[in-house]
Amino acid sequence: MVVITGIYVIATIFICWANFKSASASKEQLKEMQKQYAETNRPLIELEFHYSRRTWYIARFVNHGNLTAQRVRINLDQSFIDSLPEDSFRNELERIKGKECIIGVGQHYDLFIGSNKMRGNPNMMPLTGTIIYEAQGKEYKSDLFVDLEHYMTFFSSTTDEEDFLKSVNKISDQLKGIRQALNVHKDEILDSTPDDNDT
Repeated sequence: MVVITGIYVIATIFICWANFKSASASKEQLKEMQKQYAETNRPLIELEFHYSRRTWYIARFVNHGNLTAQRVRINLDQSFIDSLPEDSFRNELERIKGKECIIGVGQHYDLFIGSNKMRGNPNMMPLTGTIIYEAQGKEYKSDLFVDLEHYMTFFSSTTDEEDFLKSVNKISDQLKGIRQALNVHKDEILDSTPDDNDT
C-alpha cells in the first residue's frame, strides 16, 4: 500500500509539473499571438520619396498598416530645412512644425520639399527627423533618413493624364486649323457669289 501511494504521489507530482509546463508554454504562446496581432493591427507609416510632374520633390508618408494613424507629427531636423535652396519650401516646413494630421489606411500625406532648384545644391543635407503617431492609445515613433545627394537616379516619364492632355491639345490645334480653312473657303465663296443688285 505504501509503494502504491508513493507511486501515486510521484505520478501526481509529475502530472502537476507537466501541467505547469504546458500552462507556461500556452501563456508564452498567447503573449506571442497578442504581439503578432498588435503588430499586424496597427498603423505603419513609411517614407517614400517622389518626383512629381518632373518638377516637384515630395516626401510622401504612406500608411501601410491596418489602422488609421492618429495625431501624426512629422519633425524634420532643422539642418535639413536650412539646407533647402528655396524660401517658400523652408517657410512651409517651418509652418507645419508642431502641427498634427491623420493618415488613414492606404492613404498618404505629401510634404513638398523642393522644386528642380534642389538639383545640384552643394549644401543639401540628408532628410532626417522623426515621425510620431498614435493608435488605440499606443504611441509609435520612427526615425527618418533619406540621403538625397546619394539617392538613386530619378527617371521621369509622362503620366497617362499628361499623354491624354497632349492628345487633346493636338486635336484642338487641328480643329482650329480646320475652322480657319473653312472660314477662308466661306469668304471665297461669298466673294465669288454675285449680288442681287448685279442682276
